[in-house]
Parts: sequence; C-alpha cells; structure tokens
Amino acid sequence: MRRTTIRDVAALAGVSPATVSRALDDRPEIRPETRERVREACRQLGYVPNAAAKGLAGQATHVLGVVVPDVSNPYFAGIANAIEETAAENGYRVLLSNSLQEEERELQAIENFVARRIDGVVISALSRETQARHAPLLEGMPCVYLGVNHGEGCSYVAADNERGAWLAARHLLDLGHRDLVFLGGHADSLTRVQRAAGFRRALEEQGLTGRVLPAPTDARDMRQWAYDQALELFRRRPLPHAIAAFSDMTALKILEAAEEAGVRVPEDVSLVGYDNIEYAALPRIHLTTVSQHKLRQGRLAVERVLRQIRGDREAAAELIEPELIVRSTCIPRTEGGTSL
Repeated sequence: MRRTTIRDVAALAGVSPATVSRALDDRPEIRPETRERVREACRQLGYVPNAAAKGLAGQATHVLGVVVPDVSNPYFAGIANAIEETAAENGYRVLLSNSLQEEERELQAIENFVARRIDGVVISALSRETQARHAPLLEGMPCVYLGVNHGEGCSYVAADNERGAWLAARHLLDLGHRDLVFLGGHADSLTRVQRAAGFRRALEEQGLTGRVLPAPTDARDMRQWAYDQALELFRRRPLPHAIAAFSDMTALKILEAAEEAGVRVPEDVSLVGYDNIEYAALPRIHLTTVSQHKLRQGRLAVERVLRQIRGDREAAAELIEPELIVRSTCIPRTEGGTSL
C-alpha cells in the first residue's frame, strides 16, 4: 500500500499541505476548528508525522519522553498510563523508557531523547545525584520531574511524602496501637527519609518513638529484602502492634511473610501500605493505604511540560495532598492486645 502523505491529509481536511504542517505544530495562527479538522484527517488516514525529519528541521515533533525507574511497579505503570492518555488528548505521542533502577540507563535514555529532538520530558529520577548528572543535557528543553529527586529551580509534581506517612501512623495510633514499625525503602532514598520523618513526627506527638527499618543501600532486590525482614520480625515475640510499609509492594511482601509465619493481619498485626496500587483493593488483600493520586500526578506533569513547550518556562511546583484509604488491614487494638 502507498504510504499516506501530508498531501493526502490536506486533501481530506480541505486545506493546503502548509496549513497541515502548521496545524500539527500548534502554530497560533491556525484556528482551533482547522487544527481539529487536520487532526481528525490524520486519525482517519493513520498519518503519523516523521518525527526525526521534523526534529532535524527544528520543528515540533509532538513527542514527549518519559523515564520511570520500574514500569513493572504498578505505581509507575499507573503514572505512565496517565501521562500517555493526557499526551494523546493533546496531540502528542510518548516514548517511555524504563531505567530499571540503573543510573547509566537513566542517563542513556535522556541522551537518546535529546538526540531525537523530542519536545519535552517527564522524569522520575532515581536520585538527586543522577538528576545532577543529566541536568546539563536538558538545558533549554521543557522538563518536569515526578517526585522529589531534583535540584533547586526545577519544575516538579509530587505528593507530600511526610504528610502521607504522618496520616498512616496517625491512623494506627488512633486505633490504639503503640509499638509501631516503619519498614522499607533504601536508607539513602530521599522519599524514604521524608516518609520516615512523617512517621516519627506522628509518634513524637504521642510521646512515642517507634522503629524505623530501612533497607541497606546495596540491597538490589527490595521485595525479597522486605519479605526477609518481615519474616524475621514475625518470628520474634512480642510482635509489633502495627507496621507502616514504605510502599504497597513492600506491604504485599509483608503479607506474604505473615502468612508464612502464621501471623494474622490484622488480628495480630495491623498493616498500612503506601501508593494505593490496584492490587491493594483486591478483596483478599483490601489493604489500608495512602493514595498519592498518581493519575492526577501524571496528568499534571504533562500539562506543565506542555505549558513549557508553549513558552512558559517559569518553574512550577505542584505538591499534592495525599489521602488515607481505609480498608481491612487495620483494626483497633483491644486492651492487652492479642497474645500468641
């Protein structure tokens, strides 16, 4: 079959090829109804502009690059879906790169985006150190960060980690639990540091201390580490009253360890996760957790990077209020607690 050209699009839309080009570049002189007619013609014909050729010509490619640490994690998968959906609504395609928690992969992904002359990037950086390494590559390119791993003056969208962990710990305290454990997250993770701070603040308000158990910085398989740590915790007596997990994925491994050790959740130990991934709502899990409103984060990140593409380069910060989602893994502690 003959490849669809810009002339075919122009003929179907009833405009000139030059108008098609300007409409796809979101040029301000093109009326909204003409732009929509051109895009509808593109959809009908399956026409996709040659991004490489447009980039070499210094024109808009209508492509956004996205880097996340681990797309197998339902939290990042949810954000990526929201980003792609919002980008498509605005006439943009998305190139998704998975850094696999490796600094060099993250840097290589950004180098590839720059080489392709894409219009803007959304990045969930592995750390502030990796962000400092790739920042010079992105000079002048529209960019929005997800989360807290970025330097001063960057545009970002993030949920309030400290507030979210405070909500989780406060919920457990209100249920009468006093011996609380915060489990998970790499020791050098800024996200973990902020959540641990919120956990500690809630306990200090009650004159308590609690325990914080981070993973060592060299732990490669975080899920296995969480399982092993929880199993060790459950084999000791007395059991903690409750556990606040660094993430829902950590909480799922804690549940697995509890089953292995014969510990009942929530009858013996209450449990709160963090992220509100889809698995957390499944009937047999029904995990109490903290929502970071990941879909809203993804949508806001795209809206902010598009604003930069259109000329507004002022740094913008969006700090989203987290929400406690109460389900079935926490119950009030009876007087004297459960004895095993």
